[in-house]
Amino acid sequence: MTHYPRSTLLVLLAVALATPACDSSSKSSKKHQVTKDDEADDDAPKKKSKKQGADDTSGDDAKPSKKADGSKPAATATGAVAPAAPNDVTIPNVGTYEEPVTTPSKQTYSMVGITTISDDCATAHVIMATAPESVGADYEWKYTRQAMLANQQYRVVADAPHVRGEVAFEVHQADASLNHAFVLLANCADGLTCNHLAAMYKSVVKSSNPQVVCGDVPAARVGRFVKKTDLMAGGPKANLPASSDTISKCARVAACTIADDTATKDDVGIACQKSPSSFRLDCASRYPCAEVLACMK
Repeated sequence: MTHYPRSTLLVLLAVALATPACDSSSKSSKKHQVTKDDEADDDAPKKKSKKQGADDTSGDDAKPSKKADGSKPAATATGAVAPAAPNDVTIPNVGTYEEPVTTPSKQTYSMVGITTISDDCATAHVIMATAPESVGADYEWKYTRQAMLANQQYRVVADAPHVRGEVAFEVHQADASLNHAFVLLANCADGLTCNHLAAMYKSVVKSSNPQVVCGDVPAARVGRFVKKTDLMAGGPKANLPASSDTISKCARVAACTIADDTATKDDVGIACQKSPSSFRLDCASRYPCAEVLACMK
């Protein structure tokens, strides 16, 4: 057994006591470092997320920056409200309360069943309708009158028409081959007006057969001239149906209904005459057509 001097033993004892303390401190330090790193890893995504979120928010709220050329980028459409469409005055009724449709070429009545003439024809006519001799030369032509009242893209004139959209009416009387029936003839300043006039009338009066003619109308088709007739004499309101005139009321209801929806297939006028109580005829005396339709709802 080796014997060490007392001083050497004291040194060895001090080293032995210090070694465990040093290991323990090292392990504790490493353990603390791992824990701290784990917390740091958990926080990293959160901090990154918050930072990213702050960037996104500032990006949404930020004002557009100028481009290199000094101009501003186009404003985003996100969240923008589209402007309201203007009132459509191209449909062939009275358009709006203040602005009736006045151009026949803008109407939307179907031309199916109409044999048209050249739009440029300068002497255009439409054979509109016939009535039995028994009604007399002063017959009121109620359906034609109400069709014209509901379709103010046409301007009824008393004398010869001169511009597009103007229409003048004449009464003729056929010969014995047509039982001396009275014939209503419309005259236009151009073929386009008469083509569309025929289409409008055919749509409103389903049983009608208007015929468009360019040039002089053969007497064999219309007979002899009787007189001119101004179907809108006195203005629109003067031609509204009288309270006791069921036929004119039905004609106005039909004309306004079909002018509002030109694709209407039903023969509204005939249906009304067969069953007047099924329609709000008290509405027919209102003006313009927009008021008639609102009343009927």
